[in-house]
Amino acid sequence: MDVGSGILLGLSAVLDLKILFLLLLGSLIGTLVGALPGLGPSAGIALLLPLTFSLTPAEGLSFLVSIYAGCAFGGRITSILLNIPGDSSAVVTCWDGYPMMKRGQGGLAMGISAFSSFIGGMISYIFLMLASPILAKWALKFSAPEYFAMMLFGFAAIAGLSDRQFLKSIMMVLFGVMIAMIGIDTVSGFSRFVFADPLLEGIDFVAVIIGVYGLGEVLYNVETSFKLNIDKNSIKMRNTFPSLADIKQNMGATLRGTTIGTLVGILPGAGSTIASLLAYSTEKNLSKEPEKFGKGKVEGVASPEAANNATVGGDLIPTLALGIPGGGTTAVLLGALIIYGIQPGPRIFETSADVVWTVIMGLFVSNIMLLLLNTLLIPFFIRLMYYSQWYLNALITFLCVVGAFSLSYGTFDIWLTLIFGVIGYFFKKLDYPLGPFILALVLTPIAENSFRQAMILGRGDYSIFLTRPISLVILLMAVLLLLFPIFKKKKKKMQEEMELG
Repeated sequence: MDVGSGILLGLSAVLDLKILFLLLLGSLIGTLVGALPGLGPSAGIALLLPLTFSLTPAEGLSFLVSIYAGCAFGGRITSILLNIPGDSSAVVTCWDGYPMMKRGQGGLAMGISAFSSFIGGMISYIFLMLASPILAKWALKFSAPEYFAMMLFGFAAIAGLSDRQFLKSIMMVLFGVMIAMIGIDTVSGFSRFVFADPLLEGIDFVAVIIGVYGLGEVLYNVETSFKLNIDKNSIKMRNTFPSLADIKQNMGATLRGTTIGTLVGILPGAGSTIASLLAYSTEKNLSKEPEKFGKGKVEGVASPEAANNATVGGDLIPTLALGIPGGGTTAVLLGALIIYGIQPGPRIFETSADVVWTVIMGLFVSNIMLLLLNTLLIPFFIRLMYYSQWYLNALITFLCVVGAFSLSYGTFDIWLTLIFGVIGYFFKKLDYPLGPFILALVLTPIAENSFRQAMILGRGDYSIFLTRPISLVILLMAVLLLLFPIFKKKKKKMQEEMELG
């Protein structure tokens, strides 16, 4: 099926009233989840995933991806108004958004960030629409050795791009690998690390995600007596719309951020946080007034927000076309695809074309809805957060327990969620990144199966990974990516020694 036919197929499905309602609902929920500090898209999708099991694959996935897009929009709300990032990728928005708020330009910051988010999302979805089928056809040349090499590249990207938390990221990857190994080996049939019968099927990654993100955050907030300091009258409707001059002034920053976000999003393990940081750094280096960044520079809001939202489309490209999640959120979406019986990978545009094109066109519709929601309903969001802050922990806990129970309608998954909630609390308290853990949990079974298949294909000869050109190139890229932080630290140390000497 060509792109034109796919667009028509997706549009005809998206115009269904039920899917339109689900897109609107998901966009609204995603915005609220993104605005709530600490939750983020992974937790929001994981919590609501069990509620979509009664829907068709097209309906359920459209709902989930609209939550993802909504979270990318919503993270900026508390960043600008309260200097509290809704998620890690919104940290960069605080640097210039909050100073703008303090000097009476909060409405401009909110409006510009909404417009930049819209442009970033729309362009990345166009790239997703055009590049995914091409990448899928190219990926047909991939076999087990190439897939295993891609999995190793994903693992290397997790650690190699972490920089400050390099060692912690490696530890979290290893912990995720260990958890993923629990259960029956699909090749030999032997059980591994099983001390209770329910573990024969392995640990449900949805229960793990609900625990570490949802309950872990609740426990941390209770300990720190976290409270939202909100002035519900701080935003006026008339101040939320940027002028055409403001839009024109920031268009260059928006387009540069969009390009960076889309390209970084395609890299497994990179994510929106790195994209936002790269976009902000690029904009500061190109600016004629770099000293004003961090003091309320509008470009310092526009570029990272465009990059943040552009990673949504970028993340979905390897997820759909290769079956490799681009980040923690797409790792959850990858699991959702598998739950719905859809096999992500090169043939997804042939075997599940109706679902894929419905999801892609749903993203365009959701992006338009989000632009309207995030400008017209800003006062409503602020008041809702103000009045609900006292009940957030109880509500999140309730949703976590209900979501865990609905996985298998038994208490075992509830206990798993509680256990990983405590583990997630300690991860948060000790500043261990959760993204590498979740990615490793999802990538490990794929990597193991690909390795076994490659060994069968090569009759036990490990050189099969080096004699195939694509596999060799990917492995070399993985090694370079893994060594990059080490070289960077050594170079910095040598420069400091030269300055002192």
